Amino acid sequence: MDIHSFPGERSPGIVAPFTYDVAGDRWDWSDALYQLHGYVPREIPATTTALMHHKHPDDRERAAGVFAAVIRDGGTYSCYHRIVDRNQKVLSVVSVGSSHLDTDGRTFEVQGYYIDLTQARRDETQADVEDALTKKAVAGPVIEQAKGMIMLAEGCTADEAFARLRLSSQLANRKVADVARTLLERADRGTGAGDGVAEALERVVREARAGTDVAPGQHTSA
Repeated sequence: MDIHSFPGERSPGIVAPFTYDVAGDRWDWSDALYQLHGYVPREIPATTTALMHHKHPDDRERAAGVFAAVIRDGGTYSCYHRIVDRNQKVLSVVSVGSSHLDTDGRTFEVQGYYIDLTQARRDETQADVEDALTKKAVAGPVIEQAKGMIMLAEGCTADEAFARLRLSSQLANRKVADVARTLLERADRGTGAGDGVAEALERVVREARAGTDVAPGQHTSA
């Protein structure tokens, strides 16, 4: 897992874990998450206000809605959006996470990652990025979201997660992006979260071979 620890620097492809305590509205930002936003670790308080302040204005409401939905409904989420770091640099990121429920079925904690996609898209113009966000039809972010979901569920590296997707793609005779999108849709309906990722991938292969379509999920935002 590519987590960098150079104070004040943001490295390409960074994976930044976080934990959110719902009842206390308390965040535990990893050093990498501070760095992603352009800060030295613990330079500022880790708060919801600070996190939302750095969302791109055009993406802020959508990102907040996706996160609110997973707190309200439970399950997993993924959200591709932009952030603006302290130096006013616009970054493309995906956040993925999973809710933990108490005995009453309410979300008490959300754990997940932010993944920096900026370097992966370095050859695209900003206009291309904005157009892709509007259309929500770019294969790359969908694959990164699925990789993040697999990493979150199984504690594996990004390379290992992609290898899982690629193998399923070969077995299903479908594009990697199609398999990734279907996995995310499964996860949104609770069938791909936690330790169910392996089973969800197996179902993707079986249903692809049988020609079965899967309905879209609720919390996935490409």
